[in-house]
Amino acid sequence: MREIVVLHENEEWLVPLREELKKRGVKATEWFLNEGRVPYTELPEDSVYYNRMSASSHTRGHRYAPELTKLVLTWLESKNRTVVNGSHVLALEICKLSQYAALERAGLRVPKTHAVVGSGELLAAAKAFNQWPLILKPNRGGKGLGVQRFGTLDEFAKFLEHESLDEPLDGTWLLQEYIQPKAPHITRAEFVGQNFVYAVQVNTQGGFELCPADNCAIEDKFTITKRFNDHEIIRNLESFLRSNDIDVAGVEFIENQQGELFVYDVNTNTNYNQAAEQRAAVKNTGMGALAEYLIDLAE
Repeated sequence: MREIVVLHENEEWLVPLREELKKRGVKATEWFLNEGRVPYTELPEDSVYYNRMSASSHTRGHRYAPELTKLVLTWLESKNRTVVNGSHVLALEICKLSQYAALERAGLRVPKTHAVVGSGELLAAAKAFNQWPLILKPNRGGKGLGVQRFGTLDEFAKFLEHESLDEPLDGTWLLQEYIQPKAPHITRAEFVGQNFVYAVQVNTQGGFELCPADNCAIEDKFTITKRFNDHEIIRNLESFLRSNDIDVAGVEFIENQQGELFVYDVNTNTNYNQAAEQRAAVKNTGMGALAEYLIDLAE
């Protein structure tokens, strides 16, 4: 059996995966990526490399972790190593417009969105966008941080006049139509090995910060649902994952008042809420499915 190597920048998120691998008698090597070197002309070990890099790494002080990971993944792929969620997937993780373009190619509906570089351009961009209410969010925020809703142009203008905005990490803002949900929740579908595991409803009444990881989740905010188990959107999302070589992902979508489904976020560094899994007594947990997938590849 080959070694499993997990590329990451957040040790806390590895705890449940470590436990699931341990149950199966396996211990992975954990490669923390924030600063370091990439020996491109050397041959890497013939292992299974799982990319767990996150677009929110900068919120933990790891500013250049995605850039370093991109170099590492390029090295591994150039030497024909087995990589789970490779360099193309990392590119999708850090660019919402790239996600939307790929989703639309797969026939999935996404919210109306404009990208803006430079805070001084936001007011004119909002006038041109002319979708109210609208959502303002950074392209690279993470965990729903920095996402705000505005009801009118006047409200938005007053906010820009009186508030000091911190520029997003990559300088890119997104203006997005606010989709009035049919019910106060979004749905997050989890996939491992490009196959559907389960869907979870996430209550949005408390705001836009929807991190499912156990160390940042709010109790009872996450509820596993069977509503979409046989729904067309799951088949379409599996096709989308296959078309883009995405092995592991949590994909978030919302249902509007007319029953239309809009996909708005692809999380290629996905976490699972163990409390929700326990309440639903699911047999196939997210981390359990992930551990078995990595072991199968290693064998």
